[in-house]
Amino acid sequence: MNRIIGLFLALVTAVGGLFSFYVPPAGADFGTDYGKEERDMEKYCGIYSCVGDCGGVPTLYVNGEPFPAAAYMTYLEQYNNYAQFADAGYNLFSVPVLFSGRWINANDFCTPFHGGIFDKKGEPDFSSLDNSVGKILEACPGAYIFPRVNVSMPLWWIEENPGCTDGTGKRESLFAPEFRSTAADMLKTVIDHINKSDYASHIVGYQLAGGNTEEWFHFDLNAGLCKNSEKAFNAYLEEYYPGCGFSGLPDLSLLQGKGPYHKNPHLAAYLEFASNAVADDICYLSSVARKATGGNVVIGTFYGYSLEVTSSLYGTHALNTVLECDSIDFICSPNSYIGTRDLGVDWTEMYPADSVRLHNKICMQECDIRTHLTKLLGECAPEYDTDKKMTAEIWHPLKSKEQSLAAIRKSFSRQLIKGNGFWWFDMWGGWYNDPDILGEMSSMRQICAASLKDKNRAGKAETAVFVDESAYKYYTDCALKNAAFNHRKPLGYLGAPYDIYDVKDFEAVYKNYKAIIFLSELKTANMSAALEICKKEKVSYISVSAIKKELSVNELRAYCKSRGVHIYCESNDIIYVNDNYIAICSASAGDKTIRLPAACTYTELLGGSLRGTGDTITLTMKENETRLFRTDKQ
Repeated sequence: MNRIIGLFLALVTAVGGLFSFYVPPAGADFGTDYGKEERDMEKYCGIYSCVGDCGGVPTLYVNGEPFPAAAYMTYLEQYNNYAQFADAGYNLFSVPVLFSGRWINANDFCTPFHGGIFDKKGEPDFSSLDNSVGKILEACPGAYIFPRVNVSMPLWWIEENPGCTDGTGKRESLFAPEFRSTAADMLKTVIDHINKSDYASHIVGYQLAGGNTEEWFHFDLNAGLCKNSEKAFNAYLEEYYPGCGFSGLPDLSLLQGKGPYHKNPHLAAYLEFASNAVADDICYLSSVARKATGGNVVIGTFYGYSLEVTSSLYGTHALNTVLECDSIDFICSPNSYIGTRDLGVDWTEMYPADSVRLHNKICMQECDIRTHLTKLLGECAPEYDTDKKMTAEIWHPLKSKEQSLAAIRKSFSRQLIKGNGFWWFDMWGGWYNDPDILGEMSSMRQICAASLKDKNRAGKAETAVFVDESAYKYYTDCALKNAAFNHRKPLGYLGAPYDIYDVKDFEAVYKNYKAIIFLSELKTANMSAALEICKKEKVSYISVSAIKKELSVNELRAYCKSRGVHIYCESNDIIYVNDNYIAICSASAGDKTIRLPAACTYTELLGGSLRGTGDTITLTMKENETRLFRTDKQ
């Protein structure tokens, strides 16, 4: 990928002409060209996995066949439910693999779950990895496993490299070349150990994790800003923005301003650097993993939370760089935490999932659903939360089994109908250890397997929503929620499915949709290009603006109806639809009507009894209930 860098700054105007400010030029591309290694098509350690098309959706293939990417994982392996999930038909598992026995967030306030492989310098200890895999294979001898490899540095490395720490002073800087080099060597060592192990043929891929909470956030959640980052930032400016007229560290307090945007090119360049450097780490390490595995198993990562992370300081806003990396096969995020996981809200992906699919990568969702069996970490395993800090509302259990089943069904229905892979993340163990829940889990695994035989598994959206990660470096903290986060709630109640992309992909997809919605008001190079296409091709769209920062569900639905979009339900409930399934998740109790585009035969799944033929499904629902139907054309 050739790097053609134009002038440093291109003058653009905010929507409404409020003021002028700078963005990088159109065509500017950052990062390093990774992932061009050719795959060795011979079987690798007795297994081969890749991404392939299955019914119009990028899908996991194992040894040449589409494979239902429905998995199970826990952090507290001593409380695992491997056997229960194996009995429910699951044969795909993930397992935590730690370079360091340090806790996964910046504060180190929890005791590690187990020791890290490289905790003792020069003496890697693979016993925890071998034992973890052994537990899975004991419960499910035919299991496929994709380890989650946390590349965080051990304490001895931090002590030896004080110039490579971040703003916390006690964790690695994601900008440091020394971190990248050491992580690469450790990763090759781990993969080499696995390649030579007697369980190598069970390893179907790797998920590369790093940074805060394993999700590639800067540990300090402050863009890694400290004296140690200054050298890397100045080198970035010299390479990409020569002659810019400034250097050194910017003033982050500008992000606390009352206005929605800042106008400081120095700060914007640093925030851009803070994300691109993280994306480069991911791309580089994935290329290392690709080469070490012979290119024959899938590689993925958490990243790109432009729909969820409302701070430009986390380093997560360079998804487009990662999407261009051939060494990355899948992108992950947890289900959205919007509304602190309110049961009546759509739990979307945290990234623009349809851009991920457009770039032929699998969307993998971490379904860390709390249930009525969930306990606080300090209650179920006090040795891991000695200070009792893991007590926020998000860690609390649901009130009943009925709520638990509804939440699980909602998350599953979304993953099924969107064509996502997923894993049930049983964080502290035992969250799903209930016969009724496990019965549902079994049914869901069977539905996933059956769905792979459908001719068309893609969604049926007639509406496309566009966000713009390149604008995030200009938003102040008070504005980012309006950019994308807040709009997912009304979009979830639209009554019709929608696809969501980064605006950089606008030209490639806009002709496939009847309605266009822009969730960015800033005229960056990418947004300006999209708007120019709309003007030239007379494309109708609705957009947030400097005056109209939030669009209500009524406004969104009225616009979509005016464009001829089929509205399945107008009762402000959540609808998921593809050619083969339809699900409704109720935000309120009462009678519901689903209007189908054409008559079909519908059959309720997951224990439901409603079935019939026609172009309308009528049903009475409880609040926060989920109902899933198989639909077959007449």
